[in-house]
Amino acid sequence: MALIIDFHHEDAAELAVSGGKGASLARTARALPVPPGLIVTAEAYRDLVKDIAADLRAVLARLDAGETDVDTAAAEAQELILAAEVPEAWRSRLAALMEQSGLADHAVAVRSSGTMEDLPGAAFAGQHDTHLGVRGVEDVLAKVLACHASLWNAHAMRYRQRLGVDHLEAAMAVVVQQMVEVGAEEAAGVAFSVDPVRGQMGHVLINAAFGLGETVVGGEEPVDEYIVARHGHEQVAETIAEKPHALVSLPDGGTKEVDLSAEHGARPALTEDQRAEVADLAVAAEVHAGFPQDIEWAYSQGRLFLLQSRPVTRVAARLTRDESAERFPTPIAPLTWDLVEDGFHRSLNHSFDLMGLPPFDDKWFVMKDSWIYGNQTAVELYADRLPLRMLTDAESLEAAIPEIIRDYSWVQQLPLQWARDLDTYLLALGRLDAVDPDALGLPARWEHVKAIAAAGNAYFLPNIAISLTQRTLYGALQRMLSMALSTEQAQQVFEQLLSATDTKTGQVNAELWELSRTLRATPELLDALAADGAAAVVDRLETWPEFAAAFTRFLQRHGHRELDFDAYHPTWVEAPHIVLDQIRLMADREDEDHAAADRRAKVTAMETELAVLAEVPDPLRYLVQEVIRLAREYTALDDLEHYQTTRMSPILRRAVRSLGAGLVDEGVLSDPMDAFFLPVADLDAAFGVTGEGHDDGHTPSDGEGAAVGKQDLAPLTAVAAEHKAAYEAACAGTPDWVWGKSEAEQFDDDALVGAAGSPGSVEGEVFLVHGPEDFASFPSGAILVARTTNPAWTALFYQASGVITESGGALSHGAVTARELGLPSVMAIRGVMQRLENGQKVRVDGSAGTVSLLQE
Repeated sequence: MALIIDFHHEDAAELAVSGGKGASLARTARALPVPPGLIVTAEAYRDLVKDIAADLRAVLARLDAGETDVDTAAAEAQELILAAEVPEAWRSRLAALMEQSGLADHAVAVRSSGTMEDLPGAAFAGQHDTHLGVRGVEDVLAKVLACHASLWNAHAMRYRQRLGVDHLEAAMAVVVQQMVEVGAEEAAGVAFSVDPVRGQMGHVLINAAFGLGETVVGGEEPVDEYIVARHGHEQVAETIAEKPHALVSLPDGGTKEVDLSAEHGARPALTEDQRAEVADLAVAAEVHAGFPQDIEWAYSQGRLFLLQSRPVTRVAARLTRDESAERFPTPIAPLTWDLVEDGFHRSLNHSFDLMGLPPFDDKWFVMKDSWIYGNQTAVELYADRLPLRMLTDAESLEAAIPEIIRDYSWVQQLPLQWARDLDTYLLALGRLDAVDPDALGLPARWEHVKAIAAAGNAYFLPNIAISLTQRTLYGALQRMLSMALSTEQAQQVFEQLLSATDTKTGQVNAELWELSRTLRATPELLDALAADGAAAVVDRLETWPEFAAAFTRFLQRHGHRELDFDAYHPTWVEAPHIVLDQIRLMADREDEDHAAADRRAKVTAMETELAVLAEVPDPLRYLVQEVIRLAREYTALDDLEHYQTTRMSPILRRAVRSLGAGLVDEGVLSDPMDAFFLPVADLDAAFGVTGEGHDDGHTPSDGEGAAVGKQDLAPLTAVAAEHKAAYEAACAGTPDWVWGKSEAEQFDDDALVGAAGSPGSVEGEVFLVHGPEDFASFPSGAILVARTTNPAWTALFYQASGVITESGGALSHGAVTARELGLPSVMAIRGVMQRLENGQKVRVDGSAGTVSLLQE
């Protein structure tokens, strides 16, 4: 490969060749008005330094040995590079390409483009050099060497050391690009294809000033701000600044700051037509990249140029319960949230990276007053960015097959990788479960808690990718079906294709059903449950040995299943009476041949698949068949990963309870479980933790682990009391749907509108279930109303005639289970737990997604 290439070279868009900035510019230049440019490739850098590699290693050896400091080592390395002899082949190649590209007659920008700039977790932007207003081959070559040398800046070396990156593995490409020559009468600046400041996805935000855009980017001078509607170009808002200066290009290279007259500086930098043109360019950059963009732009001689484009990864947060109400329906104890939050956000960005989406640099979920709120602006930012844009018609889909193979082969590999890594997680849990936390000192008990959380977070890394991929596959399959069928037919065929997917929850439900048959055949036990309740009977189950043995085996297999996301709440094995209540509810139902129904569903699914594939054009048949297979596989996998995630809950509860018991012994707490109301930062401070905890699933003994200083446990008493009071207040109340806005719920007098969950219509009385404590009271035939449901609630569905939830959608547990059992369901009716009362009569229309209030 040539060591110097232009933007249109076939390899120019490769990160390893052109670095982050160069690859981005090369990709963009193929579709948008980017000034012409060249790339001195990363291979050219390696070619340059190969003759001085031994000298660079000697510098690093002295640094590693402590014989010199980073600043001195950086200066020595830079001196070596700046003194390196430029190959004559570079000079002739550069001169030829500059002439061909028209750069020989213009000032150019010479910009560093590191090969590690755009890697997740490595924000190298701004670490290396940029030179503006460069003219002529010799000056360009000198600045290229300066960019190479900037790879060895002291701050860049420190950054690589912090990330654990080998200095000699880093490489530097250099972009040589025509500078857009902007005069004092012309404008340049930045634009965002969405408004990240106010969180408005329908607006373009533009900052502009006279002269070169460095004035705007640097943020040191006043600039104009315009907000323009993405569609229709309506001028939403404008702020015109008094702009005293402009940075302009000089004819012989370089730049100069010039003073502007008061009249000139007070004028808008852009006309309304130019604002619309800049807005269109920002949106075009977003369409090209497949994600909202932050662009640098400039006008020169009446033409608009795109200078740089990067993804928007931080937006103003609008915190709502829209995204979190299903996943986190109840208040969360602070320790649980602290232990899982980091793992969740790492998993989220791991998933985005797999899907070709940029990382999100802020919090997706945050805790407010013990409730979890989602950043709805972030949801909107990433919504519809998943890879479905090629699924518009059969021709587009066929044309996209090479892209699908190239970019999404990981979808086939992820289930195998997850299964491989599951063993690591289960073995780690086995080691952690073998530890008796009561035998440890208090600091080691705290480290044990953190080791359990670390094992869970490491396991959880790909799990959000599994959930997001399942949704993407569902969307892809539905779009494919919609190419040939009406919306209603496509939905029916879709449900038939996926109706017989075997899941872990389905297996557990089948075991619960068999237990209910055993209970049904034990009338004395049924009578005892009816007379005394499950909580009183569970301790004397040995009176009925056949059922007791089967029930014990069931809890041994599945007792880790949770009643609530929050580890503060017991799992099935610690609350067996709740499971027993579910079995009692199921025992009221007559015998049903579930195996026969499952066989019929599998036959229907197979026949439907064959019928679909028979109508698919030959070039698309394998792709459609594979999407069907993967949709089924990810349905099962999404359910299984959640089942395995909860295996850590009993181990974590035991460890936290032991920690709490130790704090009770110290007179700090009155209840061991109150340890859940102690945030991680307070516990670290109390135990004098000064280093990083373990993240390898290993529990330290009292003599190892994070550095522990003098303990100061006294403050924990007040901390726990404060957080417990806040938690109990949250449990007794209802969260604002939008954080910080106590808005009254607005409903139509006669109907509540949500999302269609499961088709069909039913009328009946509602029963509100706030949690497992309400399971035993659920009346047969009632319409189940809840914030959300999880697999622990499944037995209620056998008793219900319909389902209404405050959160969720077509892929939520409530909707999926309702479809399996043929129950009409409506999801995501905001505030439904406050709107309805027990015994109120309603009509549920699961196809339309509405609930109508019926007059008595």
